[in-house]
Amino acid sequence: MTNKRVWDQFKHTDPKFTKPFSKFGRTLTTTDPMYQVMRMTDYFGPVGEGWTYEVKYTYTEKNVFAELKIGWREDTNKDFNWYGPVSAVNPLYNTKGSLDDEAPKKAMTDAMTKAMSHLGMSADVFLGLFDSNKYVSEMKEKFAAKSNVDQSKVREVTND
Repeated sequence: MTNKRVWDQFKHTDPKFTKPFSKFGRTLTTTDPMYQVMRMTDYFGPVGEGWTYEVKYTYTEKNVFAELKIGWREDTNKDFNWYGPVSAVNPLYNTKGSLDDEAPKKAMTDAMTKAMSHLGMSADVFLGLFDSNKYVSEMKEKFAAKSNVDQSKVREVTND
């Protein structure tokens, strides 16, 4: 058992599930949150069984805060390991002054992404490795090769 066994499972990100965004005059990379949920499920099993989370919301006049704890276990006969809380905040109102009914979900998703990053999820994105075109090309090749192996397994199963 190594200290980085979970980190090493999650540290690389499939570029298909990333997109650029601009902030503070820089172009950064973000990862699709459902991709992260899929990766957690691949490794630990279904949410509620192999991993879980708890979220507490706090509302102010203008914002919603989400405090999230994430739990995981590699053996369903054992208790969850917990990390957190990790907090995120989102404005309750959009730029036009209308209530943003998605604000709590956005805050929760941001907190979950932050919590998962501490397990190593998409570490390459958070470490800035996606700023390198060479690195992104390597990840595209890595995940394309993995996808080809996975597809051959699907064909074997469906041809039986």
